[in-house]
Amino acid sequence: MLNSTFFTFNDVVYKQTFGVPMGSPLSPIVADLVLQDLETHSLRSLPFKPDFYFRYVDDIILSTTKSRIDAIVNIFNTYHPRLKFTVEVGGEQINFLDTTLIKNRNTIIYDWYHKPTFSGRYLNFYSNHPHSQKIGTIIGLVDKVITLSHPIFYQKNFDKIINILLTNGYPIETIFDNIKKRLSNKFSNKSDDRETNNNEKISYFTIPYVDGISERFEYFFKNESTINIAYTGLNKLNKFIRAQKDKLPLDSHSNVVYRIDCKDCEASYVGQIGRLLKTRINEHRKHINRNTTQTSVITDHRISLSHDFNWNSVKILDEETILNKRLVSELIFIGKQKHALNLQTDTDLLDPIYMSLFTKK
Repeated sequence: MLNSTFFTFNDVVYKQTFGVPMGSPLSPIVADLVLQDLETHSLRSLPFKPDFYFRYVDDIILSTTKSRIDAIVNIFNTYHPRLKFTVEVGGEQINFLDTTLIKNRNTIIYDWYHKPTFSGRYLNFYSNHPHSQKIGTIIGLVDKVITLSHPIFYQKNFDKIINILLTNGYPIETIFDNIKKRLSNKFSNKSDDRETNNNEKISYFTIPYVDGISERFEYFFKNESTINIAYTGLNKLNKFIRAQKDKLPLDSHSNVVYRIDCKDCEASYVGQIGRLLKTRINEHRKHINRNTTQTSVITDHRISLSHDFNWNSVKILDEETILNKRLVSELIFIGKQKHALNLQTDTDLLDPIYMSLFTKK
């Protein structure tokens, strides 16, 4: 499987010859297995044992004497010619992930660390997002201060997050009120997780966020202890920033809702397919030549009226990987047709209340 990664660029097909495919769900698992084997092999090859050793993904921190550093790096770099490690030697302190580890007599204390490229930009208070997400931004920053820094750095870091939040438009009253609430919950051992409080499974009702409208749904669930409202944004970043990949031909798309139009009249047919679209279109097109008892409304239309369809101009109406959502989308687009060839029973699964919103008058 790892040797069968192909992609196209400028209509040229390439094969990846090294590494794992970017974006594949299998890639991080394989990468972690390789690193586990690398560190096991390398640590066993050392003639000495580091004072402590810790790895997170591909970032490693360890403690040893300066005279042993070159030997450790050389052993790690001999595992594979394409896997090379660099080293950063710390003195009284060293940065690791989001923390700075600091020598303090016979112990190590830690502080919250930001890379030099840190911009301080978080969710702006005046952005078109649910208020709960903005409160979540404050809570997240408070938690970072508490979990990523030693108490002697609390005052410095709380000053930092207050300035960050002010820069991002948060009112001073909102900042202090929510910092106070979060600290009260943290240090009184209160939990915000209702699932841990009552051992009930929490379900989420997800809706698109529209300012001033979506919040009203909370009223209907205010007495439901096992249902939370969750919001999704209408404007996704991928609407504005596109990956520079060659576009697939329309008939090479999968997980789609599609429409086939008749050439000779206004009739149309809507369907959905999880396989390649061209596979399903070929099945529709060739059904007329098959000796089968299986009926087809497209074949019946072609035979009874001597009409044909625009096989090369099939329209993709929606793309959805989740089958249940794709089926609902199909029902909606069936109802929106002017002259539908679909059977009348195709929309029986959709509640008539919703169907009245989408059916053409």
